Order: sequence, then structure tokens, then C-alpha cells
Amino acid sequence: MYDIVIADDHPLFRRALTEALAETRFEHRVTECETFNQTYECLRANRPDLLLLDLKMPGESGLFGLMHIRAEFPEVAVAVVSASEDSQIIHSVRQAGTLGFIPKSSRIEELVTALETVLQGNLSYPSYTDYANNAVANKLASLTPQQLRVLQLIADGALNKQIGYTLNIKETTVKSHISDIFRKLDIYNRTQAALLVQQLEIPD
Repeated sequence: MYDIVIADDHPLFRRALTEALAETRFEHRVTECETFNQTYECLRANRPDLLLLDLKMPGESGLFGLMHIRAEFPEVAVAVVSASEDSQIIHSVRQAGTLGFIPKSSRIEELVTALETVLQGNLSYPSYTDYANNAVANKLASLTPQQLRVLQLIADGALNKQIGYTLNIKETTVKSHISDIFRKLDIYNRTQAALLVQQLEIPD
């Protein structure tokens, strides 16, 4: 029995995924989440076998949210289900260590095939994708979960003292994290950090 989490803020597409899963040959239980915060809580509580993740949800969205999930829950298999079919985004998703990228434009039979593929532990990506190198995604993969939290707070405009209060760590620890983040990402200031996070947002 597979425990599967569907994380998508659109009920119609959650239903479409549920119906496609019902046509696979695998027994499963489904839990639905509508926001990134709900998704994090569900992952912490249940540690499912597979997360089907939409990148555009309320909360920590985009590729940054995916990177955070992969860093904090590396044992959970993830397949991204997205309306965006940009090759750079698909490559970033693959670089993050996911099992697949399933376009929302897929026909029901294509959804079923892709879901069966990832449930078997195999990779499922669009065959037309041009996997150009994405240096940003590669660098972000080197950050720890705590460093990703610090980076997000920097991008939100938080000062060191505010970051320390939010994460319940000392200001000296915050400074140490920021130094490591800047070194790993090859950046020099907070503005560059904020711009980098913006690059990981998924366009409408």
C-alpha cells in the first residue's frame, strides 16, 4: 500500500490526479494538501512514499519550495506536476532529485503511465525536454535546510536579528549561515540573494 500526497491548490486537478491514480495497478492511500505549509506538515507527520507536487501553491512557491522539501525530506520520492513546461524549469526539477515532471496538459492515459512509472521508482520526464544547464539549481542543492530557510528570510527582507528570532538561533549563527550561503552561491550581498530566489519563482 502506497501513501501518496497530492499537493495542489486546484481541487479539479487534485481530482484528476486521484482518478488517474485509481487507474494504476498500485494500491494506495491519498492525502490532499492545498498549500506548501500543509504539505510540510503532512510530510513531517506521515513521511509518505510519494509526493505529487504542484509548484504554484500559496506559501513558499516555485522551485525554491521544491528545493526546501528535497533538502528537508530527502527520503520522500517527489514528482512535480505543473502547468509550466519550460525546459529550464524541468531541468531544475530533475536536478533537485525528483522522480519525474508531469505536465498538467497530459491526457489521462499519459497521467496514468507517468504515475505508474514513478510508483515503480523510475524516472518520468517529457521526452522533448532540452536539458540545458541550470547553475542556480545546482548551487542551491548544496545548501542545508536551515540555510534555505535563512535565504528565504533574506529574500523577504528580514534583518539578521529578525532571522535569529524567527528561527530561534543566535545572531552570530545567522551571520555564519549567511557567510556560507554567499560563498556557496557565489554572491556578495542580500540584493543578489533576493534576485536569485526570484529566479526560482514559476511564471504565471
